[in-house]
Amino acid sequence: MKMNKVITVIITTVLLFSCSTTKITSSWKAEDHAAKQYYNIMVWGILTEKDSTLRKQIETHLVNDLIENGYHAVSAMEVYRSKAYKKLTKKEIVDEFKETGVDAIITLVLLNRQKEELFVPPAISSNPVASFDDINKYYSSVFDKIYTPGYYLSSTNYYWESNLFEVKEDKLVYSVQTKSFDPSNTEILAHENGTMIIKDMIRKKVIISKNPTAD
Repeated sequence: MKMNKVITVIITTVLLFSCSTTKITSSWKAEDHAAKQYYNIMVWGILTEKDSTLRKQIETHLVNDLIENGYHAVSAMEVYRSKAYKKLTKKEIVDEFKETGVDAIITLVLLNRQKEELFVPPAISSNPVASFDDINKYYSSVFDKIYTPGYYLSSTNYYWESNLFEVKEDKLVYSVQTKSFDPSNTEILAHENGTMIIKDMIRKKVIISKNPTAD
């Protein structure tokens, strides 16, 4: 019985760990858009100030992913600094773009964050009745099935939307929605989200990868 409980915990942990990844739920590319090289991409996380640490992480990881693929990229938090959480006017935004030479922007928006609880039922032995050769063993097995309580595991899901805008044309050319299921920490969340977005943009021919080792 103890071994069955251990196996149940291991299986549950493996399942949870294997699901602790970011997945694309939908993505879209403008029909008339052909893969191109951008010269200066700004990564702009649109989150509240209380999520400043998470914003810095997701911007930094996506910037680094773009750099690894041969692009020059900058973090909006680095560019705007003290104005990072101010609602900028269109003129202020355009002025910043002109100063940094930005020709494309990738926005990262946290649409929702949901906490959920998963109930893990009690361990149940699969041994047939014939394997219990006396009443005591059978009674102990049934007792454990009935009286061993289940337990809850908490998880947090993150729902993201990311868009690629071309600055000169003032045009949306790509949009993707992702879901991060209970990442171990926000660094892992940021890494997985950035990697997933880059791979999808390359696969859909939104951007050209200049890194020959990229997938």
